[in-house]
Amino acid sequence: MSALKFFLGTLIAFCFYLEANAQIVLKDAKDAPIPIAIQSFMKAQETPESSQIATDIEAVLTGDLIFSRIFRVIPAEAFLEPKIQGPIESLNVTSWRQVGAYFVVRGRVSVEGNQVTLDGLAFNISTGKMDLKKTYKIRKSEARKLAHMFGDDLVEMITGKRGIFSTEIAFVYMPPKKRQKEIWVMDFNGANARPVVQNGRSNISPEWSIDGKYIYYTSSSNIDWHLWRTTLDGKQSQLTKFKGSALGPAMLANGKELVVTLSKDGNPDLYLLDLEGRVKRRLTQKRGINIAPSPSPDGKTVCFASDRFGNLHIFMLNVETGEAERMTRVGTLNDSCAWNPVEDVVLFSGMDVDREFDIFAMNSSGNNMERLTYDAKNNESPSWSPDGKLIVFSSRRDGRNVLYVMRNDGTQTSQLIELPGDATQPAWSPRLGYR
Repeated sequence: MSALKFFLGTLIAFCFYLEANAQIVLKDAKDAPIPIAIQSFMKAQETPESSQIATDIEAVLTGDLIFSRIFRVIPAEAFLEPKIQGPIESLNVTSWRQVGAYFVVRGRVSVEGNQVTLDGLAFNISTGKMDLKKTYKIRKSEARKLAHMFGDDLVEMITGKRGIFSTEIAFVYMPPKKRQKEIWVMDFNGANARPVVQNGRSNISPEWSIDGKYIYYTSSSNIDWHLWRTTLDGKQSQLTKFKGSALGPAMLANGKELVVTLSKDGNPDLYLLDLEGRVKRRLTQKRGINIAPSPSPDGKTVCFASDRFGNLHIFMLNVETGEAERMTRVGTLNDSCAWNPVEDVVLFSGMDVDREFDIFAMNSSGNNMERLTYDAKNNESPSWSPDGKLIVFSSRRDGRNVLYVMRNDGTQTSQLIELPGDATQPAWSPRLGYR
């Protein structure tokens, strides 16, 4: 029997232990999107090609801002000035106040040879000033990236934090009628999905390197599970060859160490490994399962799941001292914790009295617990966007495992990607920039 099958069997058995029937309360969340208007982009050359490129960039930018859940894009039908009148740098704020816009975005697109240029501008209606003016250039084949670049700057101008439009999401994908799981990558919004690891084995638990150049994951062999690493173009290398399992790699904030569950010494415990798979230190030495680690933003603490007291629950581990404290005491099975990269919020997948997994949030002391999903089958494996504003997760609400994204308060949930197979275990990348 493989280590993973042993773990899963043990977890299922623990599900039927009775511990606590207390339910976790639902969060009462409210939205506060920022009204923003995007005027039809100007074209430096009135040609069919430049018109199409300008339209595409404008559409992608609109989609990005809507996806962020930060903005409410005002419909063009409400504009008193549908098209830019006069110089692009001159704006009549009165007409935009009347439609409720806080900000107005303009753009001018120029196509010369194989290069596309975007002049992006943004106006603050409350002050009447132009807060952003920047020129972006890129190859024609990558013109849509101009929208992401401009969008990142818009988000930073308005919120003070960089946008997430250069990020990607890795996930586990099992195609229809296949038993082997693959590692795939897609853009932050579900576009451009493509396989990275297709090796005829089962591959699980993707984890990004700090610089976004590599994805660490666990891959099966005939007997054991080992830690592997791949580049985004599919160049793979095996890192561990221990007997047993090497599950759930989690990257520390220093970008130089991984926390991994190893069963090489019998019990599945957490170990600290370097990036080449060499063991530096054993972190837990407790009977039972110790799995699914997620480090805090400062790397000093790791949340993980353990059944050391009966049912599976979330614990907090001090990396330096090895001391662990139990955080969850409600629910019958809690797993898959994920630490917010910028706030003291920890997500986990918990099985409540309805015998279905849902996603919950709490602080690192185990307090202020809130339920983010409900009335939908098995919501699991949450992962944060790098700004801590969005959560990607898998759900079986439509009969198979599909990826969804929602705000950090559990609102505005939408399906992220449509694939015929099962998509699970999403992992949001750091900001990758524009190569």
